[in-house]
Parts: sequence; C-alpha cells; structure tokens
Amino acid sequence: MAVAEVSQRKKAEAGRAVAEAPVGLIRRAQLSVGLLRNFAYDALRFWHHSYLLGATRRQHLAARILADAHFLEYGMALSDAQPGFGRARAVRLARDLSRYAPQAGEDVTVTTGLGVLEAYLAFNAPVPEGLGPIRDAMAGLKARGAEEVQTGVETVRRAQVQAAAKVDFLEFVRARHSVRSFVPGPRPDEEIRRAVLAAREVPSSCNRQTCHVHAYTDPDLLNRVRKLQAGNRTFGHQLSGILVVTSDLGRWETIGERYQPWIDGGLFAMTLAYALHAEGLGTCMLNWSVERQQDRKLRKLMGLDDSRLVVVLIGIGWMPEEFSVCASQRLPVSEILSLNQRLDG
Repeated sequence: MAVAEVSQRKKAEAGRAVAEAPVGLIRRAQLSVGLLRNFAYDALRFWHHSYLLGATRRQHLAARILADAHFLEYGMALSDAQPGFGRARAVRLARDLSRYAPQAGEDVTVTTGLGVLEAYLAFNAPVPEGLGPIRDAMAGLKARGAEEVQTGVETVRRAQVQAAAKVDFLEFVRARHSVRSFVPGPRPDEEIRRAVLAAREVPSSCNRQTCHVHAYTDPDLLNRVRKLQAGNRTFGHQLSGILVVTSDLGRWETIGERYQPWIDGGLFAMTLAYALHAEGLGTCMLNWSVERQQDRKLRKLMGLDDSRLVVVLIGIGWMPEEFSVCASQRLPVSEILSLNQRLDG
C-alpha cells in the first residue's frame, strides 16, 4: 500500500490511535504529569467558580435560591409533611432574594423563590414566631411586580401519570441509534426548541438546573465548532446541527458536588437526545473527554465563560430513507443488574 494512501486512511479514521508497543518509562512519566495537570485544571476551576467558600456572586445566589426553594417544596410534598420544618432555609431564602433581586430585576429565579415562600407561609398558617421577617421581605420584593410561576406543590393522580406514560419505552429507546449518515434538510431550529423544552424537565440536583444548550445550525458556525471534536470527522459535514451541552460550575456548593456537573449534564444530554429522537432527528453523541488544551480551544471559540463546563456535544441531522448503523450488542441484564446484593458490615 502506498505511503500516501496509508496517510490518507489515517487522516480519515476517527477515534483514538492504536498503541503498538508497551508504554516506556519516559512516556509513563509524561502521562502521569499530564493526568495530574488535567486533574488540577478541573479542580481549580471548581474551586474558583463554585460557592464552596460562600455565595458571593449572582450565580451563587441564584443556585442557592433555587436549591432552598426546592427543599421547601420537597418538605411540603411529603405524605407526613410537618408544619414548621425548614425554618432556617426559609429565612435564608428570603435574605438571598433581597440580595439577588436588586441585581437581577425580575426573573424566574425571583418569582420562583417568592412563589415558594408564599406557599410555605400558607402551609404554616397562621405564621409562627420567627417567620415574620420572611413576610416583610416578600412585601418589599412583590412591590417590584413579580410574575406568576408554578411553585409550591401540586396534586397529581396516578391514573393521569400512567396514562401519559403509556408508551412502549423499550421499543422507543431501541429505535434510537447513533446515526452517522445524514441527508440535507431544513435547519432544525424548531425541533431543537421543542427538544430543549422536553429536556428541561429532567431531574437536577436540588432543582438548580445548571445546564445550557448552545445550538449551531448555521453551516459556517456548525463547521467551526465540529472541527474541534475528532469523533465526527468522517460524517460531520452531513450534520444539520451540533449542540454543546454545558453546566455552570458556579451553581455547585460542596466538595461532594465536584462531579455533579457531569452527572446532571449527562442526565440532561441523554434526555435531550431522546427528545430529538422523538422529533424525528438522527443523533450521535460526540464525546468531549479531552485534555485541557482542547477544552480551552472550544471555550475560546464559543466565547464561553470559564465557569461553563463542557459536558458533551451532540450531532444532529435528517436521516436518509435507509442507512447502516452499528449493531452494538449490549451486555446481558445479568451482567449489569445486581438485585438485592448481599451487604457486608
């Protein structure tokens, strides 16, 4: 085979290079240093942007407002809900709203916090001692003209839930494939909007909703973004859109939450992929497990703030009438399910 032909094949191949020999001592040292540098890159960004040391920024307050509001909703939704629970959270929520609202004006964070506090006071009526300051703070904020939002708790019926969920979900997920063959079509802007509308219903830690979708359907913008992701190089030119899912590092508080941006981002991204599937689009998850230099290139190109963590990219497009996909045999359930496994200790 000619050298030029081999070179061309290597250029066309996607994925990781194949190691041909054992890793030597020098390469081991290089890999160790690189791993530590990338760990430090992630850890320092979390340290800098999270509110581990206190809620000092607007995004910190927004996250804590939503988290405390969710805590109060959670308590009111319990079957044995107890009046008077969460008093300290309610007081902090009112205080945070007073700090946040003058900076933010009226937005969904303010109206959500206010709505939950109103529901909390109603749940605890007559207002017990110690909650009076909450009502005073709310009166000052309500004068700003907050809009109505859905907060507090709501009653749902099992029959309604089961009727809405009556789909063959196993067949639905089996019909979704990682598609790598696409045909030209209109820009799927409306389909993306509908998919994001569905994906926002995904659970998130303390309802902080840290994920954001950066969607590119303009061909020039799409191509500039996709060229920084190696896995799409053999089919990316056929895509009708590329989505970058990010999570906000400034919405996390504790050391134990250091990996939560990826967890919440993964839940959001997979729900988004299923929603796009429901809209008739083919999708392919584009891995963003890259080193810090490549991550910086993408964030610089997109103009992302350093607090935005890139979780994954999703390539989307219109499927041809017939195409090939990987069979991708799955492991048997017996290998991925441990039911009532024995506990030690």
